[in-house]
Amino acid sequence: MLDRFENFTFLISKIYRDIQKIKLNALKKYGLKGSHMMCIYYLGKEDGISFKRLCELCDEDKSLISRNITYLKKEGYIESDEENKKKYKAEFRLSSEGKRIFDEIQEITIDLCNKVYFDENETSIDEFYHNLEIISLKLDSIIKGE
Repeated sequence: MLDRFENFTFLISKIYRDIQKIKLNALKKYGLKGSHMMCIYYLGKEDGISFKRLCELCDEDKSLISRNITYLKKEGYIESDEENKKKYKAEFRLSSEGKRIFDEIQEITIDLCNKVYFDENETSIDEFYHNLEIISLKLDSIIKGE
C-alpha cells in the first residue's frame, strides 16, 4: 500500500512538472508564466470575472492573483472596469490580444489531450478523472481536519 502511494505521489508530481514545462514553453514568447495561464484560461471561459472569483477558480492566494492581474493589464492581455473601483471589486476580461492567447492555449491543450489520450477509450478516461477527483476531495477533507 505504501509503495503504491509513493508511486502515485511521484507520478502526480512528475505529471505536474511536465505540464508546467509544456505551459512555459508555449507561453515564454509572450513573457508569461504558468500562473498567468490559469488567469487567462478562466478569463477566457467566463467574461467578466471578479477578483475574488478568479482567486477561487485559480485556487491561488490573493497576492499572486493581484500580481498576475497587474502584469496582465500592463501587458495589455486583460481589461477591467476598475477605473471607478478598487481592484478587489472590479471585473476583469480578456482583451483582444488576451483572447488570441487564450485561443492558442486551447489549441495546445486539445493537441496535448489528443497525444495523451490517443489510445484510451472515453469510459476509462472518465473513470480515471472520477477517481482522481475522489482522491482530491479526500485529501482536502484531511487538510480541513474533517
